[in-house]
Amino acid sequence: MSRIFINYRRQDSEGYVGRLYDHLAQHFQRDDIFMDVDSIKPGADFVSKLEEAVAACDVDDTGARRLDQWNDFVRIEIATALKQNKLVIPVLVGQARMPLPTDLPEDLIPFARRNAIELSHQRFAYDIDKLIGVIKETVSSHARKPGTDSDTVRRKEGLLKAVRDDLVNATSSPLYQVRIDNRAFPVLGEGNADAHILFIGEAPGKNEAEQGKPFCGPSGEVLEEMLRGISLKREDVYVTNILLDRPPEKRDPTPEELAFYTPFVDRIVDIIQPAVIATLGRFAMQYMIKKLDLPEKKSTISQIHGKLIKTRLPYGEIHVVPLYHPAVVLYSASQKETLRKDFEKLKLFI
Repeated sequence: MSRIFINYRRQDSEGYVGRLYDHLAQHFQRDDIFMDVDSIKPGADFVSKLEEAVAACDVDDTGARRLDQWNDFVRIEIATALKQNKLVIPVLVGQARMPLPTDLPEDLIPFARRNAIELSHQRFAYDIDKLIGVIKETVSSHARKPGTDSDTVRRKEGLLKAVRDDLVNATSSPLYQVRIDNRAFPVLGEGNADAHILFIGEAPGKNEAEQGKPFCGPSGEVLEEMLRGISLKREDVYVTNILLDRPPEKRDPTPEELAFYTPFVDRIVDIIQPAVIATLGRFAMQYMIKKLDLPEKKSTISQIHGKLIKTRLPYGEIHVVPLYHPAVVLYSASQKETLRKDFEKLKLFI
């Protein structure tokens, strides 16, 4: 997951840091912000824990300098961030000034070359907005996959067509006979074959099975509204489900069905190679989190919806973003604002 590490000196900058943290928490998940050594359990190797915390971060904000003691928390944090080539942003408070290279020990000399930003009482809101903009740009650039040419798109479209052909002919599917009896279509997915963002829902509904397209009913209208809210169109993303045929009645997917269809979903992911997998609903969330063996695998969707979870697939770094299924809005209008705010997190990857 994308992390922001705030490095500061309690004696003279704690007030500023509290305000900084509160503003960052309005734009990023609180779990994504490491601020204090109080997060380290008693008895733990604090050097190792700090190095691990810095390694998990994309951005390091520092508001003070500590020079002499080898075991000083502030020095360890800054030196580790510099060594790991993290983006280090010096934040000057209380009329502080940047040190000269000659003032610093060898492992901190690169710090003197970092461009700083000043947080002043007079224009705190302006300064903090500028800082947040830089952090968002950094997180986004780390997660955005590079653009590809038309030949790559055509190749991926051909590979997806092969997956669809295999799905059409999958007579061993536990839902194949249901499909035939109802004269329905399998629903592989739809959208940009080279999309940055891949949405995975639960299962096709009646409208989807009749048309062979995912999310084309009321839930689809909610999804499109959420996409418009972050300046995306359906054709910009790829949308699929964890089940690729409609179950005979409105019910949860069975273990047998999940076991049959998830290899098709894995093939879709391998072909598209998205930078972000946004799961819609608890079944898609549980599948992806367990498949990737993430620490959140015991969490419920109510606990981690909207969270940016950084992980890796064979083709590179990705983010998994659990979201409520758009259908939640159809049953509880009060959840619409929650879903909208969670979709806002995806703007980091556009």
